[in-house]
Amino acid sequence: MQSITTVVNAGRLLDGRGGVLDDATMVIRDGVIVGVGPRGTVDEPRDARVIAADGFTVMPGIIDCHTHLGGASSADYSTWVIEDDLRQAVLSTTQMRDLMDWGVTTIRDISRNGIRLKWAVNNGHLDGPRIIACGPGLSRTGGHGDAHNLSIDMVQRSHPWGMIADGPEELRKAVRTLSRMGADAIKVWATGGGMWDKELETDQHYDLEELTAIVREADHLKIPVLVHAESMPAAKDSIRAGIATLEHGEELDDECRSMMLEKGIIHVPTLQLFIGPWFDQYPPPPRVGLEDWPGETMAQKEKNRVIANFTASREAGITIAVGSDSFSSIEVPYGASTIEEIHAMVRVGMPALEAITAATWNGARALRIDGVTGTLQEGFASDFLIIDGDPLADITHLTRDRMVHIQRGTQVWHDELSPKPAYARRNDTGRTAGSVQ
Repeated sequence: MQSITTVVNAGRLLDGRGGVLDDATMVIRDGVIVGVGPRGTVDEPRDARVIAADGFTVMPGIIDCHTHLGGASSADYSTWVIEDDLRQAVLSTTQMRDLMDWGVTTIRDISRNGIRLKWAVNNGHLDGPRIIACGPGLSRTGGHGDAHNLSIDMVQRSHPWGMIADGPEELRKAVRTLSRMGADAIKVWATGGGMWDKELETDQHYDLEELTAIVREADHLKIPVLVHAESMPAAKDSIRAGIATLEHGEELDDECRSMMLEKGIIHVPTLQLFIGPWFDQYPPPPRVGLEDWPGETMAQKEKNRVIANFTASREAGITIAVGSDSFSSIEVPYGASTIEEIHAMVRVGMPALEAITAATWNGARALRIDGVTGTLQEGFASDFLIIDGDPLADITHLTRDRMVHIQRGTQVWHDELSPKPAYARRNDTGRTAGSVQ
């Protein structure tokens, strides 16, 4: 195949690790960055394709550390299991496409479909983000990954992102089964999630012995463990067990944060889930002391508590990464929720540059692919966005309508800056079809 070289001349380049470079040049060859630096200091091959991005911001592609490409078309957990599995598999490709359209170039996915989609993308059958696939997550019987009103056999066979296992030995076998399926990481629900009255967010579902068995088995296989933990006792046991990332983690204390710093555990807070407007209709779990927080309603008190918890983790120096927890296009739309997570972090006090780092470099670290992507530096994959605007001045400039170029490696998903062939047309999403690929 003929080598393809592209030169990107940027008005401003954000490298993903906190670096900001004005009037920058980035040179890409066959999907890999081979040079980046101030304009005039980087050799530009004469035969290169040039993208003139003067006046625009270039930044790494976004990394979403928590998605569910289950193909569910409803927010109802019973329907997730009852829906036809093949129909869900087809719909999951659309969910993946939605993430791509919002500039998400890498994901960590918890679903049965994610393993299959990873194979299809890696083998060139589908364009798509880089996928770190978990397969279904581990849930206790009656837990957050169990549709309790359906038969266990049906749940085990057809839940799009849940697998039931109880006790250390079953969990060890489940980890081995997931590895056999092709999982790159293991997802665990250490607490409930509030879908019914016996799996509240404050209910711990796996104890320290069980969590330790999971982590030890995963360590044998050299794959990390991510844990959904929405209560402090579950968070502490998960941290003690040696997990890699803590998902949600909206109830932490100084001891939790100290242990996380000591062990290098990354926090994926999914902040927009808990402070977004739809939460006003969602009763918070009965947390001790919640009534003492400011706010006119219990939902507002919970939002303020979650914001304070997030701020305390950030100020303590814990590494924070972005995750949307998109599981349904209705409740948590794919891609849009990823961007909203970044915006939410900034709204509650995180500097914009820090939030962009959380969405890029920190995500790569959380997924253990920080030797491949997450930054615009020589030797890394050319996963990048070109933004019509300045997200450092206004984080809302980081949105789909301002993404004039979206690229992952050699895959160009959207390009408004290069000359279009005569047959280029606008498709029904308003995006340009027929772009240079």
